[in-house]
Amino acid sequence: MDIESARAELTRALGATGQAGPRFRAAQDVLVRHGIEAFGIMPRQGLSLDEVVAIAAAAPRTETRRAFAVLLVHAFAIAGLLPPRGETEQRIRSFLELALLNPLRRANYPFDGTAYDKRQVLARLHATIDEHLRLPEPSIPRWLHGGRPADSD
Repeated sequence: MDIESARAELTRALGATGQAGPRFRAAQDVLVRHGIEAFGIMPRQGLSLDEVVAIAAAAPRTETRRAFAVLLVHAFAIAGLLPPRGETEQRIRSFLELALLNPLRRANYPFDGTAYDKRQVLARLHATIDEHLRLPEPSIPRWLHGGRPADSD
């Protein structure tokens, strides 16, 4: 899954003129379509985002799974696109907590917080998710480990 093109497609769907309802349905269709592609789901009429997220949560840990989770983080940033509460919202949060465990830790995600606190962090996370996906820099220079001389860095 190419996350940049998926984000652009999501943005285009939301940028369409018209009322929020049809735009949100188009954006949710983008999320479902990318989930279908990412997890090899057999397309069918009426497949919901909730069903796609349930399949994603059971899928093996891959870069594609992580990319789909990042796409959902971007969707969380758009007020009203994803359900604000309920079983679907909880399933999406749980999936993100599994798929993006270490990036969420680096972002100081409140794993023990309330559902409201978690939603608030996820709604802001889109701005820094790329930064949190990068592995942290080592805190001890490699030359101190004794593998290479100091002047080779």
